[in-house]
Amino acid sequence: MHTIEQLDDGRAVYLNGKRINVAEVPIFRKTLALNNQYYDLQRTHSAVHTYQENGKNYDIAFKVPRTVDDLRQKHQAYQEIAQSNSGMLGRTPDFLNTGMAVLAERADFLGHNQYADFADNARNYAKWVKANDIFISHALQNPQLNRQRAINAIPSGYAGVHTVERNQDGIFVSGAKMVNTMAPIADDLLIFNPPELLLEPGDTSYAVAFATPLNNPGVKIICRKLLDHPGYTTADYPLSNLLDEIDAYIIFDHAFIPWSKVFVDNNVEMSNRFFIDSGMFIHTSHQDEVRGITKLELATSLAIRVAHVLGLDGFLGVQEKLGRLTANLELIKGTITRSEDQGHLDQFGIYTPSLQALQAVRSTLPSYYDQALRVTQHLAAGSMVGTPGYAEFDGDNATILKQALTTDRATATERTRLLNLAFDLTSAGFGQRQLMYEYYHGGNPMRIRSQHYQHADLTAGNHMLDSLLAEHVD
Repeated sequence: MHTIEQLDDGRAVYLNGKRINVAEVPIFRKTLALNNQYYDLQRTHSAVHTYQENGKNYDIAFKVPRTVDDLRQKHQAYQEIAQSNSGMLGRTPDFLNTGMAVLAERADFLGHNQYADFADNARNYAKWVKANDIFISHALQNPQLNRQRAINAIPSGYAGVHTVERNQDGIFVSGAKMVNTMAPIADDLLIFNPPELLLEPGDTSYAVAFATPLNNPGVKIICRKLLDHPGYTTADYPLSNLLDEIDAYIIFDHAFIPWSKVFVDNNVEMSNRFFIDSGMFIHTSHQDEVRGITKLELATSLAIRVAHVLGLDGFLGVQEKLGRLTANLELIKGTITRSEDQGHLDQFGIYTPSLQALQAVRSTLPSYYDQALRVTQHLAAGSMVGTPGYAEFDGDNATILKQALTTDRATATERTRLLNLAFDLTSAGFGQRQLMYEYYHGGNPMRIRSQHYQHADLTAGNHMLDSLLAEHVD
């Protein structure tokens, strides 16, 4: 865990056209405080959040799961971390740290070149992250410039990150990555390519994977516009004035990466295999979907609370809408549990959750979350849009507003806070970013569903079909 002042380490962070000191941005300070709950929970709830190995304590994310009970403990830890930020921080340290745990054991496939042993590099890096419990973020998505052309056919050089020079000490890289969540407040950045956009043979220089500190002189972090509302309190914007996950566009300008931090270089096959074959994809997916449950439960609870406070929950039609939401939540919870119960030991002795179950969640949860937001919008409607600013309760109209907006179900201030939360989550820029994040952070939903169908185990169903379709002699 670090303080926000420690992030004034020379990193080049830009906001609204100017280079900034991260510590001077209020919403960054608040986001870091919530992110640090990952570390706080290791002290306050160590029975769940830590484990011992060789006489030392480590965060449970770093534990290599060997049994279903190991996955269940990690599930509980992920859930408690997510609950500390209402499921709104998708890239807390436990996300990539659980990937580091398995990378250390599955890295052999990466091989070596004349300068470096990439497998050893990956193992050593994973062990270093674990020993120091640092916060690493990652950037894998290439800028969406022209997806109809090969990455090497886009002349600007910013269609991805590519090697421009190498020597006996390391490589120099230039280029860009489109979305990097939490980069301004992370310690290290892990760069690799997404598995769903496979590189082609001509893309060799883009076939890289490496780690670098954020204060690397060749790295620039260009933040998107912030989503908070200065001048208003959290009573008006209870989420967007509490945190911002801070997506950024990353530029590499002849940045030096020592060989010890390189995991793939000029190898299209290894680049395409890196995320999947390292085991990081499936184990980070487990963490990600547990966090998704937390966020879905918040959205479901909000819809139900709004219906109650506005006196709508006695109508059968509203109850049916809310019942769909609670059923959706139960289905997602059950599928996550199934992913754990139907896991298996891989060839490395790592207990691995069911990918089919996790992909079912990943392909479905975004639409369930969207549905919960839409129900809240439908129920709150004009009441939400017409809610006065919270400062009005200290103004000239305070007395009449408190009288006019108080009901037998909520005081005027309670009602206002709830409707402000409903607007923040369902309709404000913060809420819309969160919705888009759920749809796309895990990859193209259409591609996910296509892959799910292709890997479905329908042995029993096909057996029944064959039996019914077989010719029978009456």
